[in-house]
Amino acid sequence: MKETRVQQTQAMETQVENAAEDPSGRPLEGRTAVVTGGGRGIGASIAARLARAGARLALAGRDKETLSAVAAALPGQGAGAVVLPVDLTRADGPRQVMETAVDRLGRVDILVNAAGAENFTASHELTAEEADELWALNLRAPLLLSGRVAAHMAAGGGGSIVNISSVIGSERAISHQSLYAATKGGVDALTRALAAEWGGARVRVNAVRPAVTRSDMSAAIFADPQLERTLTAQYALGRLGEPADIAEAVLYFASPASSFVTGQTLSVDGGWISTLVH
Repeated sequence: MKETRVQQTQAMETQVENAAEDPSGRPLEGRTAVVTGGGRGIGASIAARLARAGARLALAGRDKETLSAVAAALPGQGAGAVVLPVDLTRADGPRQVMETAVDRLGRVDILVNAAGAENFTASHELTAEEADELWALNLRAPLLLSGRVAAHMAAGGGGSIVNISSVIGSERAISHQSLYAATKGGVDALTRALAAEWGGARVRVNAVRPAVTRSDMSAAIFADPQLERTLTAQYALGRLGEPADIAEAVLYFASPASSFVTGQTLSVDGGWISTLVH
């Protein structure tokens, strides 16, 4: 008897949960990692997954309280992670993250640029201030922080940088998302350029490209049952994303399992951009 779509979806969700909770694999033992946007949603899930894999962590973001709460709950070597309260839209934010992380952790082996935000203003109504703020967070901060961290990694023999991109701006377009799409398309281009620039120094740079994933930014979708059903119907795997899905992909890029992979962007989207569901 064929499994129903509901049964398949439940099985997939169970597999993701089990993988996220499995403490047996520690491919990042002895490594250090910086996660921006680590105080909530996808960033917090990534931090927890890297900690379970054995990494020591520094979490960067605007809200010290939320970062501290996540840090206190991290397992293994992640417990008591370094908290870096910083506004990455400020010009000196990336420098502060880099210098403090190295000072507190001794070195940085892994950087995950997960901090980001959306903007739904129509293109003809966008202000320069809105554009500058989102550009600074979504693209300028990863650019400046990655450059500094890559140079540090190169001096230490290599490392891994993982950017969080989006299918919006790279593969799909949504009305009133022109600014967000432009910044995330830039993240994909940045990923390839940095991979070319630093590959010779054994610094790998890759990106994970989520579709709709349960987080603060997508709360309105998951709060509207009809909207959630409409979107879910477009996904080949019959469900929307969970933060653990993204965290597992980041772990792959951060770990030795991807030692011969750089300049790549992996869509973790349940088949949304590559299939047509009838």
